[in-house]
Amino acid sequence: SPLLSVKDENGDYSLNQQAAYIPNPVSLLEISDQTTKERFLATPFVEIKPINELTLKASFGIDRNYQRREVYMPKTTLYGEKADGRADIGQYDRSDYLLELTANYAKRLGDHNLNALVGYSFQRFTSKYLNAGNQGFLTDAFLFNNLGAGTYEKPWVGSSASKSEMASFFGRVNYDYQSKYLLSFVLRRDGYSKLAKDNRWGVFPGVSTGWVFSKEKFASEWADIISFGKLRASFGLNGNVNKDFVGNYTVQGAYAGSKYNGNAYFLLNNLPNPYLKWEKSRTFEIGLDLGFLANRINANLTYYNRLTSDKYANITIPSTSGVSSFTSNNGKFQNQGFEFELAFKVIDSKDWKWNLNWNGALNKNKVVALPDNGLERNRQNAFQVYTGRQLEDGSYEKAWVGGYQEGQRPGDLYMFVAEGIYRSEDEIPGGLIDLSSGNNGSSNRPLYGGEEGYNKLTANQKANSLRIQPGDVKWKDVNGDGIIDDKDITPTGFSNVPRFAFSSNLSFGYKGFEISALLTGSAQGTFNMNGYLITPFAQGNGTPLSYMNGRWTPERHAAGKHITFPRMSVNMANSQNNQNNAFWFRSTDHIKLKNVEVAYTFRNARWMRKAHIGSIRVFVNANNLCTWGGKDLIDGIDPELVQDGSTSEGIIYPLTRVYNFGFNIQF
Repeated sequence: SPLLSVKDENGDYSLNQQAAYIPNPVSLLEISDQTTKERFLATPFVEIKPINELTLKASFGIDRNYQRREVYMPKTTLYGEKADGRADIGQYDRSDYLLELTANYAKRLGDHNLNALVGYSFQRFTSKYLNAGNQGFLTDAFLFNNLGAGTYEKPWVGSSASKSEMASFFGRVNYDYQSKYLLSFVLRRDGYSKLAKDNRWGVFPGVSTGWVFSKEKFASEWADIISFGKLRASFGLNGNVNKDFVGNYTVQGAYAGSKYNGNAYFLLNNLPNPYLKWEKSRTFEIGLDLGFLANRINANLTYYNRLTSDKYANITIPSTSGVSSFTSNNGKFQNQGFEFELAFKVIDSKDWKWNLNWNGALNKNKVVALPDNGLERNRQNAFQVYTGRQLEDGSYEKAWVGGYQEGQRPGDLYMFVAEGIYRSEDEIPGGLIDLSSGNNGSSNRPLYGGEEGYNKLTANQKANSLRIQPGDVKWKDVNGDGIIDDKDITPTGFSNVPRFAFSSNLSFGYKGFEISALLTGSAQGTFNMNGYLITPFAQGNGTPLSYMNGRWTPERHAAGKHITFPRMSVNMANSQNNQNNAFWFRSTDHIKLKNVEVAYTFRNARWMRKAHIGSIRVFVNANNLCTWGGKDLIDGIDPELVQDGSTSEGIIYPLTRVYNFGFNIQF
């Protein structure tokens, strides 16, 4: 950095004194971090045919995954210095065993075709984990190879083990007449050990039918145009045990051990729910598959309507119970939408190939029913907001919004609306006060505008208040009473889940040469710039260049610069610009060039024939090349990852761009 050298005059790694708890990134290179991974996969099977129409098959599978990680933080690093050197070792062993037995009977009688299958499957999941660590080492020389050399009074050790099992009995019957009229029945009975005995098993039937109308006589009249046509429909029940809600101790509850004043004790930290049962989805689908011009153009169109009952949810309960929530089956939710897939063989000749595929989906959700709790629409976790309408008695109308409510769409976001940024003192309304919970990021310190606003506060509020300053975000006063409070939040139209997603694959070939590209994207989705993304406006660290170039400063305001971000602060206690609100919600609408591959296939060369080589395909590809988005897209933020929320890549760290080179040889 031009402002801070890597090391100081004593040879130690430099620290930013305004954020001294953050280590020097160069020092992290001295951490010893080794991971060993071993994985064994095998899927042997035995198949016999006692008669021509009957096939008996036994399949076995094993997926053994072992991993060991060893880390040592030397005293030259910030965290290592505080611990006098710290070593950690962790290892886990996970296994997945599968047994599947099936009997398949296939028989054709003239134009009639019958295929029937029955089977049984059993799957066992086991996991063991062990970790240990110590600190206070006299030397860094041992790294993580001698934990006993640490001098810490309470070296740590931990272990865990788990086992779960799934079993299924299933059957399927397929019938078709002249490959034109199709009918299929399926029935499953699934059991899962993580559910209580009385609710462990579920039965899930399904039926589907199809009509290939392009094989009818009347279709011959337009066979040159419509080369294939199929109408299909299905209805069925599926079961799900969501691992994000149902863990090893969800049904029976769990206790945690700790110590107080030298005495060991246990406390309940997970309420049991022995009544938890399968989440069930009843799905109706109808679709149309079409092929045009000798199947050079293909289209698959599907409408679906899914009703999920006994959906898993973490229900909030009073904290006086000792826990904040417990897992339960929670009502019915509807999800319906439309999916399409289009494929074009633009050029399909001996030497030239040009293909284009495009698929997308639209969907919408609705809460259908919730457990009866005596409240309007059986609302859960809802809150009141101002509607903006003043009543005859002078009060302001309020409405219950948010959370789960029957007849409403889940996931809609309500929050304080930002109307811009105060660019000067003249724009701050005199007399405005902010008494909202958290006070829009100011750590529960009341905010006021000018002397008039200060005089509205009580003596206690004045002692802990903050003045609204130029460069702060301007919050909307929905009911116009001069007070920003918790009921001034409004519907934003934002949703965490994009309502439209698509992908497109393009490929071009000439003889042995190939080039292909994958484009993906989404629309009408948002992400919350929380956590690391708004830290610069509360503590002044981790600041992307785009923030610096768009932030409010007196100099930038005086120069008439374009202001896109509020002022920054090096002290969270004196900031009110890092609240979760509409200002920090940004669109994830984007198109991404996700993959490009170029390849060439060698065939029929003389030396290849001598070596008995059929073909050699040489390729190079690149992933995550570039992303295009709207004005809300911030440099370095990957919209696909932030809307997923499962990784810090693309948020804290730049998105990894990967290049691969390889070849395939066929003999």
